[in-house]
Amino acid sequence: MAKILANDLIQVYLENQLSNLNKHIGIANSDIGKMRLQWTESKTALIELIYALQSYAVFDMGKADIQAIAKYFENVFEIDLGDFYHTYLEIRNRKINRTKFLDSLKDAIIRKMDEQDEK
Repeated sequence: MAKILANDLIQVYLENQLSNLNKHIGIANSDIGKMRLQWTESKTALIELIYALQSYAVFDMGKADIQAIAKYFENVFEIDLGDFYHTYLEIRNRKINRTKFLDSLKDAIIRKMDEQDEK
């Protein structure tokens, strides 16, 4: 009985700590599941990212197919990617900088790290 009570007290404590943290950063517990982020880059950039993630096998131990991943991102960002297969073909056919968006992501994170190192 003591273990059950102790576990209940620990749970209440942890929930309070999480709630306090969320309040500190401005997120209510009830809002976490309702949060929506808007994709503000191009659809082509998102498709490039989706194909890169699928190529690197980051979903379902590499078993997720491109259509499932694309549909997931469409749902999350409430965006219609249209014919993402065709867009991927256009990305593949780029003569210069085939991974333009991914290269930009890499440059941005390195720049951020360098700036933080200078502080």
